[in-house]
Amino acid sequence: MKNKIRVLLSNLPLPFDQVGSWTFEFNYLLKQAPLFDYVLSPNPIQSDVFRYCKKRKWFKGAKLFKNKLLFSWIFRDYIRELVLIAKEGKPLQLLVVDDQALLYALAKFKPQLPDNSELIYYHHGHSIELSPMVMYRTDKVFFLTRLGYRESVICNNQFTPEVEIVGNGVSSEIFYPLSTEEKIRKRKLEGFGSSEILITWMANSRPVKGIHLFEKMIPALIELDPRIKIIIIGNAHHLKWKSDRLIQKGRLNPPQVAEILQVSDFYFFTSLWKEGFGLSLVEAIKCGNFIVSSRNGGIADVVGGYERVRFIEDPNIIASWITEFGNIISSDSWRDLDEKTRNSLFDFFSLKSWEDRIRNGLK
Repeated sequence: MKNKIRVLLSNLPLPFDQVGSWTFEFNYLLKQAPLFDYVLSPNPIQSDVFRYCKKRKWFKGAKLFKNKLLFSWIFRDYIRELVLIAKEGKPLQLLVVDDQALLYALAKFKPQLPDNSELIYYHHGHSIELSPMVMYRTDKVFFLTRLGYRESVICNNQFTPEVEIVGNGVSSEIFYPLSTEEKIRKRKLEGFGSSEILITWMANSRPVKGIHLFEKMIPALIELDPRIKIIIIGNAHHLKWKSDRLIQKGRLNPPQVAEILQVSDFYFFTSLWKEGFGLSLVEAIKCGNFIVSSRNGGIADVVGGYERVRFIEDPNIIASWITEFGNIISSDSWRDLDEKTRNSLFDFFSLKSWEDRIRNGLK
C-alpha cells in the first residue's frame, strides 16, 4: 500500500493541447506508468485523477487582502481539492510546477496538511529568491541546472530546501540528426542546396530573446559568404530587413521545427537574460547543429560536453557575433559531426532521462 499521495499542481491545463515548453514533457510523463495520484490544473476534462482547478485573477484592490484572497479566491479550487484529498488520511507529496504564487499559497496552507506532507517546487527559471516562510516550508526544489541552484544560494541569505537538478527533456524520436545523405535529400525537398550554409534562429518576439539584435546582424552575416541563408522560426513580427536569403517561418509545431533544424547547419541562440534552460537550444543540438550562443544563465550547463559550440562572451555587442562566426566558417571543420557525437545525441536531455530524474527526485 502506498504511504503517500502524490499530487501534481499546475496553472496550465494538463495534459496541454497547445505548443508549450515544459508542458510537452509533462504530457509525455502523464502517458507513462502512473506517477501522480491526482493532477490539479485548469483542464476541463475531469476524472478520478484529473481535477479541474482554476487560478483566478487578482482584481482591483485585491492585493490589500493578499493572504486571505489566496485561499478564498485566487487558489480556492486547489485548496478545496487538497482538503478533500487530505481526508484520505495519508501524507501528501505536492509537486508545484513553475508558479511562485501557488507555491506561496501552499506554503501558507501546509500546516493544515497531514503530518509528514511534502512540498516540492519545480522551478523553470534560472535562479530563485524565496521568503524565509516559503523556504522553510518547501522541502525540495527541482532546478533546471546546477548553475541556477548555485546562483540561488548566492542571492538568498539562506537556502534550506533539499535540491535536485532535473533539467528538461526533449523527444529523441522527433529531434535527431540526419545522416549526410538524408540531410542532402531533405534539403532538396525544402528548396535548399547541399553547399548552402543554413543559419537558424528560433524564439518568440520578446526583446530578451535578442531578435532585435539578430535582425541587425543579418546583413553582416550574409556578407560573410554568398552561400549563407537564414531561417527564422517563431518570431511573430516579420522583420523589416528583406532578402531572398532570409526565410521567415512563423510559429511551428515540434515536428515542423525538427524538420528545419535537421537541415540546418548553425543555430544562433541570442538570449539576453539569465536563461533557465533553453529547450530550443537542446532541440538544435539533438539535430546536430553547430551552436553559436550567449553564455547567460544556465546555458553553459545545458550545453555540457557538446563540443560543437562557440560562446559569445559579449552578446550585446553585435560585432562579437560576426567576428566569431566569420572565424568558424573560415574552416570547413564545423561541418563534421563525428559518429560518436551523433550516437550520443539520442540520450542528450532525452525525455526518458528526464523522466528518470523526476522519478528519482520524488522518491
